[in-house]
Amino acid sequence: MTGIILAAGLSSRMGKNKLLLPFGSKTILSSSIENAISAIGHVIVVTGNDREQTESIAAAYNIDSIYCPDYRKGQLASMLKGIESIENDDFAIIPGDLPMIEGSDFRKAMELLSSYDAVRPEHKGTPGHPVMFRKENRESILECRLPLKEYLKSIRTGLFEGSIGTILDADTPEAYARLLAIYGDPAIGN
Repeated sequence: MTGIILAAGLSSRMGKNKLLLPFGSKTILSSSIENAISAIGHVIVVTGNDREQTESIAAAYNIDSIYCPDYRKGQLASMLKGIESIENDDFAIIPGDLPMIEGSDFRKAMELLSSYDAVRPEHKGTPGHPVMFRKENRESILECRLPLKEYLKSIRTGLFEGSIGTILDADTPEAYARLLAIYGDPAIGN
């Protein structure tokens, strides 16, 4: 399994790079990387906006980063760039602004993947991440170039109830404040 962390976006709704915002003693991106590494092991980061800073964070964890020159085109371009880099492995799509995905979310998705083409968590009916795919999906995803949610409708996708961390992102100042309010300071606990 390879985790593809999407860290290329413009953070236009936030007004500044949300991945570089503090989250405890780390950044949002650092926390997302640590969670993925602890559960999956092999992780890559797709960079674009603020490339130097996001690549520097990835390098601190000794993981590869891949630059997406088309990052201004949106998340689909970054996702496709990450998938292109995977040769023969199952893979997970993980937005970099979800710093509290739990290990149990990753483990449950990996357990279910043998029975489906793809698996994703939902929390109280809201679709979440990580979205995991069997390697057999790679070519068709790259060829059809559909947004993730559209592609998932065309294949056998398993759903499971994930933690609230599977949906709590930092897209806006309000979402970031909510994330901090729910988790307090992750470095010291609530």
